[in-house]
Amino acid sequence: MEMIRHIILLIPFSIGRKEMKVCIVYDTKRGSTGIIASWMGEAIKDVCDVRVMHIGEVNTLKDCDLIVIGSPIYYERPLKSVLEFLEQHQDELRNKKVAVFVVCIAEIFGHAGKAYAEKRYVGALIKRVPGKVIETAVIKGWIRKPNFSQKVVVQNWIKELLKNLEIKS
Repeated sequence: MEMIRHIILLIPFSIGRKEMKVCIVYDTKRGSTGIIASWMGEAIKDVCDVRVMHIGEVNTLKDCDLIVIGSPIYYERPLKSVLEFLEQHQDELRNKKVAVFVVCIAEIFGHAGKAYAEKRYVGALIKRVPGKVIETAVIKGWIRKPNFSQKVVVQNWIKELLKNLEIKS
């Protein structure tokens, strides 16, 4: 039996001559959004300068080229702390490349659940970002144990986001 191996070549991503700095910023209530943010950072750490930070650790976003912001969904809305963070950092987010993601269980309701999550949950984040949000994601969360099948989904999403930025540059 012949074994086939897949090799993924990751080339450092740069804008002009400098390496891209990606800041993944999140808040979490029970840890799932933090785990997902760390999976994202792990996926791109070899191709860019990446920092994964809880919103409470953020001093400034001025040196970030791409800012990815994530929130879990509780009681039908993103965490208030994430919404306030977006309001407080309006000036720093202006003219930046911004992507947002939410972590929820809406996908268990199929396509309609995901569409609802994109409109209501992601929409609540987008409204608070000055300028254009370049990418969004609704990520399937979990209640008790981490859903490790989402690791590949999350890592592919962030890699594709960087790939699309490289193509547009």
